[in-house]
Amino acid sequence: MKFNLGNIKVNGSPLTYFVELSAFLFILWLMLSGRMEPKFLIMGVGFSLMTAYICAPFLTVKNQKSGKEYFLMRVNLFKLSGYYVWLFKEIFLSGLEVTKAVLNKSNVSPRVVYFRIDYENPTAAALLAASITLTPGTITLDINEMGVYEVYALNGSCAESLLSGKMQTKIGKLYGETCQYRALPELETNHIPPDTEW
Repeated sequence: MKFNLGNIKVNGSPLTYFVELSAFLFILWLMLSGRMEPKFLIMGVGFSLMTAYICAPFLTVKNQKSGKEYFLMRVNLFKLSGYYVWLFKEIFLSGLEVTKAVLNKSNVSPRVVYFRIDYENPTAAALLAASITLTPGTITLDINEMGVYEVYALNGSCAESLLSGKMQTKIGKLYGETCQYRALPELETNHIPPDTEW
């Protein structure tokens, strides 16, 4: 069932999203102002409520297939923090792997790999695409409407790490997604000519 708050129209409770966003903005106000006098607290509450009411509609994203809208900030912050710690570890380890591959030119064997995971929440799909691109040695090239990801990998090690499905599963759990991950090795392209400077 859909509820409305102003011009917010999302599945779930917009009032909950509004309260969460207002609380977040008020905490931010307190941190930035550093003032605890009643006048500043009242101003902080007022501006937080007004800003949340105006901005909440802009913090929704729509699934083009189902038409459902999702609130961007609707994620467990503790789980998200845990995911970012894991992602930074993966970025560091991939950076070492890519450095070794670049120094030892024989370890560079570019390929394009494919996998499918059709998230319902577009925020999950965007986070996965960004996480892949942030990780050294891999770049998200395309995502089609069926949830098939096309990813460039620098070598076999980068491709195997990506196709293990760890990152995809972690993001799925983060957003409460129930879709299944599936690697598509039959679509893989590994005959990419390396740069002539190599």
